[in-house]
Amino acid sequence: MIRFLLLVLYNIIYPLFLLVSLPGFFIKMKRRGGAWSDIWERLGLFRIPAQQEPRNVIYVHAVSVGEVFIALKWIRDWRARHPDSPVVLATSTATGLQVARESNIPLIRVLYSPVDLSCVVSKTLHRFTPRVVALIEAELWPNHARLCKKMGIPMVMLNARLSPRSEKRYAALRPITRLLFSYLSALASQNESDAARFARIGVNPSIISVTGSIKFDILNAAPPTPRPEFSNILRTLSAGKPVVLACSTHAGEELLIAEAARSIGAFPLIAPRHMERRTEIVRELSSAGFTPILRSSAAPLPSVPPENVCYVVDTTGELRDWTALANVAVIGKSFLADGGQNPVEAIAARVPVVVGPHMSNFADLVNLLLSKDAILTCSAQDIAATLKRILDDPQTAAHRAEQAYRIIYLHSGATRRSSELVETFVQPK
Repeated sequence: MIRFLLLVLYNIIYPLFLLVSLPGFFIKMKRRGGAWSDIWERLGLFRIPAQQEPRNVIYVHAVSVGEVFIALKWIRDWRARHPDSPVVLATSTATGLQVARESNIPLIRVLYSPVDLSCVVSKTLHRFTPRVVALIEAELWPNHARLCKKMGIPMVMLNARLSPRSEKRYAALRPITRLLFSYLSALASQNESDAARFARIGVNPSIISVTGSIKFDILNAAPPTPRPEFSNILRTLSAGKPVVLACSTHAGEELLIAEAARSIGAFPLIAPRHMERRTEIVRELSSAGFTPILRSSAAPLPSVPPENVCYVVDTTGELRDWTALANVAVIGKSFLADGGQNPVEAIAARVPVVVGPHMSNFADLVNLLLSKDAILTCSAQDIAATLKRILDDPQTAAHRAEQAYRIIYLHSGATRRSSELVETFVQPK
């Protein structure tokens, strides 16, 4: 009875939420260059005839671009193990859709994920008849979960994580949380701490296993490569200065890190988290006396670098290979925003890493790295001093980077273990 009443309440509130959020959604689509022709997929309306769609698929649900990258990493492993297995990858953002479509993985159908209305979800599930649904991280929607259960489709949550802050929010709604997670067939957590948090909010411990983090699994990822094109750009612009990479920055952090790099005679290489902010970033850097050059610009590079030049990587999917060329990486969303971005690509490239005080999204990993003196942390005011400390002692910095690499190596095999877990729920055709 309680389950029924909660679903009724949700199905009253959720459509109202969709109506209210529509203007913001369309604004984001416009800013991010969304695929408007395919947006009707969110309502279960498809351009491709149903008879031409793959059937008996592995259905992967990944919301943001970060989760899409994790999903693609897992899908590559799955396809290596099951080369004839069709995969559907559903994502909610325009950038995620673009990244997925550019992956060029065979037998993968990329689409916008359906909104969580029963009629829409049902139509999508019947269209692709999933053998199993794999959710990336903690993306669990009530109607989607309920219909999968009703249709006998196993639902597995991969790479699941739960921060202490999120645990408190879920714990306040423990009866609802327990009900929602009861639809899962299995939950693969990133570490023991995450597993314990999920159990405390009401997830049945019998369905929880610890597989490690797919995101941190360096064995299942191509190593960052120093591309000659990128090397030539930096050689031209940096004039021999050490390169400070600002990774996945949020508002205000581009200027903050660029000024810190400039103050110690280093070259700022800026990779913002959201490339549609390029105009704002250029304006802020220019007002501070920088000469920003955009990666997306068609203009040729100057033969002699301008005064106070910096380079802004406003393109998608290139960050890991720029990382391979940095002397130090500063992780964004950790100084002027909260949560932090993923430091693993820089660690996998054996680049010294600096994080700010706000890394709650990766708290377990960061605390472990800090306990082993494998990364450095500092406040916004101390970025310049911390960068100078690293660049003045490259031997210690290299040792610290190698130590960080050894720590994340412990997650190696997480992708394979996740695939093996999904295999236990895939019935033969």
